[in-house]
Amino acid sequence: MNWLSKLFKGTFSASPSSSPYNMKESQSELPIDEAFVKNFKDKGGIFVYIEKREDLPKVFQTVLSEAGEDTFVFTHNEHLEQQLSGDFPDCFITNDQLATHLLTDCEYLVAEEGSVMFSSRQLGQKRLDELPSTLIVVAKISQIVATLMDAMGGLNRQVHQERPNNIRTLRAFTPPEEKDSIFYENCYRTTYLLLLEDLNTNE
Repeated sequence: MNWLSKLFKGTFSASPSSSPYNMKESQSELPIDEAFVKNFKDKGGIFVYIEKREDLPKVFQTVLSEAGEDTFVFTHNEHLEQQLSGDFPDCFITNDQLATHLLTDCEYLVAEEGSVMFSSRQLGQKRLDELPSTLIVVAKISQIVATLMDAMGGLNRQVHQERPNNIRTLRAFTPPEEKDSIFYENCYRTTYLLLLEDLNTNE
């Protein structure tokens, strides 16, 4: 994880009490970027690091290729739609009820639990269980925070924007073993995280 370890000076302690998954490195301190990636992947999330933004369409194409035929993508994000729909016009649809994939950004990536935080800016007023079964999340390294409290604090500090509502955190990316699992209420979604480099590694 050399490409990530350069990017953060701060660390967070990935102890059993701070994560639902007991990590082998639970007694050691990990940079928050490495902790997020490990927790996210341990929960079944699919992670792709993208160093150059111009590589995003190629990675997006790979995700769609893995999905096979009859793949339909819906998005609320006009910027992502403009960037990607030109190369894949047949895949994008305007009816979210028919979509197999949701293309979206997010609010934050939470390291301590490997989760992805969304709000009404991404979801409108939908619940997580009302989304398509597969999510393609485009995020930036700078959106990784150590704890859920940090993420909520970040939302509260966004004074230049109207504070979003419907804040929801996706914590499960594979089906739970039991229906009464801690993750069942939050549901799960197969999630591809396309993580874009946006920090100056020379500083």
